[in-house]
Amino acid sequence: MAGKKHIFNKIKVQKQLYLIYLIAILIPVAIIGSYLVYNSRSLLLGHYKELAYADNLRVKSLLLDITSDIYNRSKTLASEKALVDLLSADCRREPEKAMVLLNRTSIAELLSQDVSIHQINIYTFNKTIPESRHIRHITDEVRKQGWFLRASSSVSPFWSKTAFSDDFGNEAESLCLYTHIFLPKQNSYAILNMTLSNNQLKNRIEGSSLYTVIWLNQDEIFYRSSRTAPQYDQITAYAPDTDASYTGTVELGEKMIGSISPLLASYSNDLFYIASVNDSGYAYMRKITYTYLAILLLILLATSIFIHLFSSYFSSRVVALREAMHNASLGSYDIIDSYPGEDEISDAFADLNIMIQDILHKEASIYEAQIRAQLLENQQQRMEFKMLASQINPHFLYNTLETIRMRSIKAGCLEVANAIKLLGKSMRYVLQNTATSFTTLEKELDYIHTYLAIQKLRFHDRVNYSLKIRTPIELDEYSIFPLLLQPVVENAILHGLEDVEENGRIIIHILTREEKLHIVIFDNGCGMTLEEIDRMQQNMKHHPQESSKSIGLYNIYHRIQLYYGSAYGIRIQSRLGFGTAVTLILPAAGME
Repeated sequence: MAGKKHIFNKIKVQKQLYLIYLIAILIPVAIIGSYLVYNSRSLLLGHYKELAYADNLRVKSLLLDITSDIYNRSKTLASEKALVDLLSADCRREPEKAMVLLNRTSIAELLSQDVSIHQINIYTFNKTIPESRHIRHITDEVRKQGWFLRASSSVSPFWSKTAFSDDFGNEAESLCLYTHIFLPKQNSYAILNMTLSNNQLKNRIEGSSLYTVIWLNQDEIFYRSSRTAPQYDQITAYAPDTDASYTGTVELGEKMIGSISPLLASYSNDLFYIASVNDSGYAYMRKITYTYLAILLLILLATSIFIHLFSSYFSSRVVALREAMHNASLGSYDIIDSYPGEDEISDAFADLNIMIQDILHKEASIYEAQIRAQLLENQQQRMEFKMLASQINPHFLYNTLETIRMRSIKAGCLEVANAIKLLGKSMRYVLQNTATSFTTLEKELDYIHTYLAIQKLRFHDRVNYSLKIRTPIELDEYSIFPLLLQPVVENAILHGLEDVEENGRIIIHILTREEKLHIVIFDNGCGMTLEEIDRMQQNMKHHPQESSKSIGLYNIYHRIQLYYGSAYGIRIQSRLGFGTAVTLILPAAGME
């Protein structure tokens, strides 16, 4: 839980509201809405599949009933005695005998009573029977037709598709049943052809809104609900190879839902294929899907606009409060007097206003006290300086040191004379810059050179020093506070080289980087631990009044910060056993 709070604390309030909306509303609504849309499509698809399957069963049952009925009637007619006598008779001497025998058969009665039969034809080898409406001779042309070849090679009844012209002269296709009529007396046979009535088939099948296609033995289609939709002829490609049916999506120019199943004909090896196709299912599913998606998007859009307006309003109030607090933290207490709203944010703003008024009152009191304290301190410093100036006459001091130096030279004590010369030069620089604010970097480094020369006289090989200038710098063109480097160098000698017996080094690097002047004072002394560095930096920034340690660094750091700003100051780097580097960072602005 703490981790989550930490993550949210890194995000702005407006973005937090957007994130909450995204996690709590947008994503769940999108997921649930998408699932509902998908589930609706699945339910509709299942419903349309069930409709197609049910309609397919209906057509399949009707086709089975019609074909079984025609088969039974053909079987009855093929065994009828009057028909067998007609086909076995010799009518060469009495041609009218054939008509008499034909009228005794039930063909005319069957056609008049059973509307499912469109036509009955009997093909015979008996040429003595004259051809009529129902009697046909088996000629050479007939022998070449496919149905005859199949009938002559098998005695089993079979179905076949045949083309014929209807009463209006239109070409049509229909289903025909071919059955053998056995003639024992003649040791021959005839072929009975019963043609299924398309009108009767259409009237019985077309009882639903689905499109129906029927074909035989993977052959061409003999029945379709409409002849104006040729793309439905492609349905034969989905015919199952086994006895199992197929119900699902079919591609007939566009996606449709269909059910295709086989039907084995009664008393024959013929296989019918029935297809029921719903051409409006996917269109309706698309319509429902688009409607649901539009409603979902409308909901998300409305909530998104509401969240955006609310988050913008809420964020603007938070930003106004934050700006007021930020300005107050920078010392600018000029904020608006009133704040819109009557909630916790407006209460916080009212508390902030009260706090600012209290701060202004306290700051006024503190400022007055600081002015009084500064006046007393300035007065005390002036008195101390006057006392010091009255006690020491610089000219008397210089003349005295010069007299001692000359006598040392006459006495042959050149080392003493050199030490007195360095001491005088050092004191002259200190006294000359007591009342000045700036000096040049060249003069300051010359003073440090004098100071280190005096220290070398004292410590001999423990103190060695060198100056390195990394980039071309005109030392006399850069201004610096006087006596700014001496406390740092003194710390390097007294503390950095405290335990060094010989080969101690003080190296001063001068370089410019990013429009800043870097003065690095390095000593190869004992170095410091991380705890010592941290304690030294704390004393440098917040020096205890009761302590005298690091007072020099404290004064230097605050002189730089007060005059140049927080971008400048002192950086301390040290490693135990390798030495310490103190870097003074000043503006590289020349004598400005």
